[in-house]
Amino acid sequence: MRELIQSEIKKYVSESPENWLDAIKDHYFDEPIIQFADADDPLFEEYKTIIGQQHMTPAESFEKAFGTGSYQGGTVISIVLPINPTIIKSNRLEGQPSQEWALLRHFGDIFRIALNQWLAGFLTKMGYRTVSPALAEGFKISSSDSGPTSNWSERHIAFAAGLGSFSINDGFISEKGIAIRLLSVVTELKLDPDLRTAKVHTANCLLCSKGSCGVCIRRCPVQAISRNGHDKIKCASFVYGDESRKLAEFYGGSAKVGAGCGLCQTKVPCESKNPLAMADS
Repeated sequence: MRELIQSEIKKYVSESPENWLDAIKDHYFDEPIIQFADADDPLFEEYKTIIGQQHMTPAESFEKAFGTGSYQGGTVISIVLPINPTIIKSNRLEGQPSQEWALLRHFGDIFRIALNQWLAGFLTKMGYRTVSPALAEGFKISSSDSGPTSNWSERHIAFAAGLGSFSINDGFISEKGIAIRLLSVVTELKLDPDLRTAKVHTANCLLCSKGSCGVCIRRCPVQAISRNGHDKIKCASFVYGDESRKLAEFYGGSAKVGAGCGLCQTKVPCESKNPLAMADS
């Protein structure tokens, strides 16, 4: 069943007309990586301490969708969508995001949502109730002293599924690098989970693990990244600010979501690979 699900997801990504950017005559996203976590993994409960009490466990997200007592165990499916190399290359310049990156932020996200909905529907049709927590009623992004925080973090879900680890810039470094998008579902279908191999939560970051690199610090146009971490408030002000909205509109994207940035995800050693895997090989 694991192999069937992985195969069908890859087929959807490859064939969906929504995964297409006319500007480059190619896909927004390349072939995905799909892994599985036990929905009862104790790490999900630990996230209530690590992230905050508002962060839902898979059981809580399932019961929000299907009612109290509906959860009897299951699986979290997490997906890494690697961004097309042409889009990545376009965003290697300094100062502001490229047009291709801004279009990815809006139209690529429309595809990501469609994939999330399709996967939930695919599993439901197979007879397994499934919810997409980030799209379900009750999902929210709140303000905190340290910046925006959600009650279902796709990066933390991906970490639980063994798909990679965090970077000094709070991005997620997978085996396909940091220039990615993530999504997940919770299903009552019980599947064997993948193992987490990361020894620490920043295992794939060269700066955190080896004390070298720091390229993303120099790439940030608003100095929101330092050796001490990521200033989410300063970052969000740039990504969602008026100038970003104007640029998105100029590019033909959405002023509502802005042009994004992604400069710390491009022209860096972890751009399209896990640099620690390369260093240790």
